[in-house]
Amino acid sequence: MERREEDPAARRPVILETGPDPRGFLAHYLLAFTPLVLFLVSVMAAGVMRGSLGTFTASLGAPVRAYLPWMGDVMEISVLLTAPVSLYAIVAIIGWRIRSTEMWAGAALALGLSALAGFLMATLSPDPSLGRALDLLYWVSYLIGPMSLIAVILVLGFSEQFRRSIRYTLTRENLILRGGIWKKRENRLPWHQIGGFALEQGMLGKFLGRGTLIPLMAGSQGPGSERTGGMVFRSPLTCLYGVGEPGLVLEFLQELLSPPAEGSL
Repeated sequence: MERREEDPAARRPVILETGPDPRGFLAHYLLAFTPLVLFLVSVMAAGVMRGSLGTFTASLGAPVRAYLPWMGDVMEISVLLTAPVSLYAIVAIIGWRIRSTEMWAGAALALGLSALAGFLMATLSPDPSLGRALDLLYWVSYLIGPMSLIAVILVLGFSEQFRRSIRYTLTRENLILRGGIWKKRENRLPWHQIGGFALEQGMLGKFLGRGTLIPLMAGSQGPGSERTGGMVFRSPLTCLYGVGEPGLVLEFLQELLSPPAEGSL
């Protein structure tokens, strides 16, 4: 926790200023490795699919295979469209739906970079023995590994910059939550509108001594709660996310909200 004498933006005396602790952002850092996990899963899935399709093709017999010479390319295209293309795309959509920036950005970035590089390679160095679609998918499958590593590095850097941009400032009148990289956001919550704070701390948070404090507004679940598909997600810009010593911070906030504390502000 950090203390300052004045809030430059609001020109109000600052009681307390803090931000998310690096260990409190551990879940975001781990989600940044989504592309590498997807790469390993796609390699295994492609191997299983090729084995199953190979068994199916062998069961058709030589006369049928000779009558359908294009069957091999169609099956290979199906495999590559599933793993990695569809796998990465589905995870990107899921990450977007649950508002997990690291998940959807990592998957989408890895797939987008590999598709762009694959298109360039298939255009500049086409394989005459393959069709255009199969050639492109082979390049995407070949490049998805290194592009996943690049995506992980970029998303990790973005997450850390985002964490460093977040500041939680307590003044005499408001709780101010600021942050953002390209677009700065600021939420001001007057103390008289806050009924209390809820401490959210999982097993990992207890082990690391980090937790999230959620402002509880009258007649609602608090600005830190966003519901999607029946699940609750926390935004670092709508609650005190991943702060160190959350128990002490909660006690301090409760003192501020109590009548004696309000009279002393």
